[in-house]
Amino acid sequence: MDSKNLKNITSEFGSIDLKGYLLKVVSYWKLFVLSVIISLAFAKYKNMMNTDNYNISTQITINEKSNPMFSSNTNISFNWGGASDMVESVKAEFKSRTHNEKVVEKLQFYINYLEKEEILFKTRYKDIYGYTPFVINLNNKESYQIQNDKVELIFKTPNTVQVTLDLGENRTNASTYNYFTHNSKGITLKNNRYQKTFDITKSIQTPFCEFDLHLVNNPVLNKPYYISFSSFNGTVGSYRSLNINSAVTGTSLLNLSMQGANKKRLIDYINKTVQVLGEGEKQEKITYAVNTKKFIDSLFVIENNKLNNIEEELIKFKTDNSVKLSSEGERAYDQILDYENQQKELKDNTELLLRFKNSTLSNDLDIKNIPLSEIQDIGLQTALTELINQLMLKERLLSNHIYPSHPDFIELNNKIKLSKENIKGRINALIVYNTEKSKKIDTHITEVKYSIKDLPLKEHQLLQLEKDYVLSETNYNILKQKSYDAGAAIAANSSSIKVIDNAKDIGQGPLANKSSFNYVVSILLAIILPLIFITIIEALDDSVYTVEQLEKLYRVPVLGVIGKNKSESNLVLLHSPNSSVAESYRAIRSNIPYLFHKENVNKNNKTILCTSSIGGEGKTVTSMNIASSYALSGKKTVLLGFDLRKPKIHKDFHLKNTEIGLVDYIIGNLSLEEVIQPTDVPGLDIILTGTIPPNPSELILSDATKELFADLKMLYDYVIIDTPPIGLVSDALDLMQFSDANIYVTRQGYTKKGMMKMIDQKYTNYEVVNIAFVLNDFAQSSKYGYRYGYGYGYGYGYGSYGYHSDDKVSLMQHVKNIFTKKKPI
Repeated sequence: MDSKNLKNITSEFGSIDLKGYLLKVVSYWKLFVLSVIISLAFAKYKNMMNTDNYNISTQITINEKSNPMFSSNTNISFNWGGASDMVESVKAEFKSRTHNEKVVEKLQFYINYLEKEEILFKTRYKDIYGYTPFVINLNNKESYQIQNDKVELIFKTPNTVQVTLDLGENRTNASTYNYFTHNSKGITLKNNRYQKTFDITKSIQTPFCEFDLHLVNNPVLNKPYYISFSSFNGTVGSYRSLNINSAVTGTSLLNLSMQGANKKRLIDYINKTVQVLGEGEKQEKITYAVNTKKFIDSLFVIENNKLNNIEEELIKFKTDNSVKLSSEGERAYDQILDYENQQKELKDNTELLLRFKNSTLSNDLDIKNIPLSEIQDIGLQTALTELINQLMLKERLLSNHIYPSHPDFIELNNKIKLSKENIKGRINALIVYNTEKSKKIDTHITEVKYSIKDLPLKEHQLLQLEKDYVLSETNYNILKQKSYDAGAAIAANSSSIKVIDNAKDIGQGPLANKSSFNYVVSILLAIILPLIFITIIEALDDSVYTVEQLEKLYRVPVLGVIGKNKSESNLVLLHSPNSSVAESYRAIRSNIPYLFHKENVNKNNKTILCTSSIGGEGKTVTSMNIASSYALSGKKTVLLGFDLRKPKIHKDFHLKNTEIGLVDYIIGNLSLEEVIQPTDVPGLDIILTGTIPPNPSELILSDATKELFADLKMLYDYVIIDTPPIGLVSDALDLMQFSDANIYVTRQGYTKKGMMKMIDQKYTNYEVVNIAFVLNDFAQSSKYGYRYGYGYGYGYGYGSYGYHSDDKVSLMQHVKNIFTKKKPI
């Protein structure tokens, strides 16, 4: 391929004619209208099939409150973990399968209450839980319920209901499930349709289900209601999607929410899931407290027995030995007891400090519950008070929507971190101090025991017995108090989950539905899909439509365009002289002189050849009308039918292609005068093909053909040659040696872009000269781009709307004229 042509073709497909493309798109307006109608209809149908979606929520708080009756030791004993641990545990519990199984079982949410709806040609079943005049209960733990199939209930009277099951044609098998034992089994019914009327005051028993029906309102008689039994595991799984979010970051306030189509079902489930978890958590704590009290009571019995034994032994020892403690022994006894009490206080204080350091300080929520009154060190008390105040300030910032990225929040966090480090350091110092003090007390006890080593043996024994008695009595009193506190904990125990706002129907509207969105998407698709279709069609279409395409693809110039012939005759200038098509031929006639060489412009006798790529492009009609235009302008013209293989020119002149024509003249059978025939067009003669020869190419190259043209130029002003298509045979190329101008006819939407490559190559190499394209059958449609030639200096004679007799100005053309209209100079 020639580099010039390649460049032109690349330009043609690489450039974007935005205006032309938009006009092509507009030409498919019917497709867009149809697409929009279909898309909107589909969107409306989809919106009708969609159900409203609601969002129901509740707010809870999780807080382990201390009973003011409890001692510090009791509170520590019944501490089930920090608040943050509880929050995360509660979140996990709400979403757990085991918990949701309990809730589904209590609510029996595997029972669906349905109502049939007919939307267009589709049937759907709407969830009407909470809106039915009845409820279903499963009480028989041995009964199995049919799975997924819908059971119809129709109240015939206020106390009777008709139960119908229709399995469809050729089906009698069904699957059933026991929601108490969680077993399933298959059943086979006698018929595919079951129907029976029951008294609702008794249990309704059928071969496929068994339930009790309770009225909550007056039923509508003869109205069909439907129930179905869903998969238990599937139902549980659908409710594990509960949304849980912290109301305020860093606190134990939680928002629980769920979305669905039935508000009453959502409200019941959310409230029940909170209730079940709260009751379970409370029962778990009570169980823990009961077990703890049992353990304390068992220790209390042991310690009571021990105290009684020591008491009896002490009395017996005093009775048998009549011994009393000396003043030195009593002093040592008091000192040892005092030191041991100090030792116990240090041990308790150290354990308290270790607990603060290792667990409490790691969680902000636990810090606020620290019993400051039990802190003996004033400095530590002050530091903890300051830390608690800082944490309360942090909560206030969060409640005022000041987030962690705020400078004040960052500064406060740094202060809290520093306070915690200081408190940990002070606790470590106190633990070290307690350890050293404990060692000193041990030393003092050892010294006291050494100081009384010289006391009599019996006095030593009495001293030990009295000390054991006092210690056992102290433990007895502690266990007695713990048993009392444990009993109080059991009686006063409450759930750590507190409901702030119950889930409730307060007129919540549906969530922003997608109705509008669906319409927007449908309109976008209605535009995009036709655009894609048009783009593909245009990309695959390699036909010639516009003059611009010819000019971009080829170097051969364009002579003009010829519109669609709306008349019945092909001889447009003779039968429709005022039509726009007739004017097109006149314009081409006016432009033909531009094809002649300068030395031939003033010649009186000229030969014009008409050809095309393939048949059907209109070269014969073009040659006839160009010949007619010259003849009607007063020029003596002759039209030659040189399509020796497939002559058609005689038909439009109502002549017969007999053995009188060009072939008969060339082979010498007839003279020139004998083959020339007059036509109905004044000044136009015609020479038909005549006998169809076996060797047309040889005849064209014969000397007789040269003599023919020489004689005709003597007789006529213009000689018009109708030739075979140049893309099929070489006849037209052979005849070009006799022509002064060559017209290459192309047809809009018919001629392919690659068909003219051969003639364009010859034109580029100067093998063929004086040739130009004519675009035939041109439709002034936006599908083929905006009109061409209007406003050019030499114009193509097509487009003067409203001037010619066959012009009709369309609405689209009016719109285009508004935008292309030029202002007067």
